[in-house]
Amino acid sequence: MTIFSQNTLIFQQTKNFSKNDFAILDSSGTQIAHVDTGGSTLGRMFVGARELTVFDGPDNPVIVVKDTMTMGRDRFEILDGNGSPLASLVKRITFFKTKVSISMLGEELELLGSIWDFDFQITGPGGVLGTVTREWSGMGNALMGKSTYAVRLAENLTRQQRQAVIGSVLALDLIREKQQRNS
Repeated sequence: MTIFSQNTLIFQQTKNFSKNDFAILDSSGTQIAHVDTGGSTLGRMFVGARELTVFDGPDNPVIVVKDTMTMGRDRFEILDGNGSPLASLVKRITFFKTKVSISMLGEELELLGSIWDFDFQITGPGGVLGTVTREWSGMGNALMGKSTYAVRLAENLTRQQRQAVIGSVLALDLIREKQQRNS
């Protein structure tokens, strides 16, 4: 099993003061990948997670999401497992609203819906690339810093598009976590 052959991925998040890890499951509940938090423990304690790596099997990194240090806007780079760029994501503040711009493989993508509630679509010139929906994981899991959401990918996506969409979803989670830390 691999994340590149599945159109529905369930992300089960486990986070605390120093990590923001995920198990990625297929629609039947079998774990097919995982996400590890990178960087030093001390750095993560003070500024939060700044790098996430998706592993599609043991020792097989396929996506890296990096929070690049900038003054002002949040910026993220999404790379494949070899470090080649796939997409970039920028958080923009507009009047009463937060907007996120995603540039993927020369295309500009748009987010429709609520980023903060994790109920949105990622759309491009060719239509909907993916949808994200938060799912209830139970009161005990919520109190333990665990949350669950489903990512549904369009069937006709290339490997690079899948990597960019999955990386964008993880970057959005980092933006949400950063905003919670700052408020």
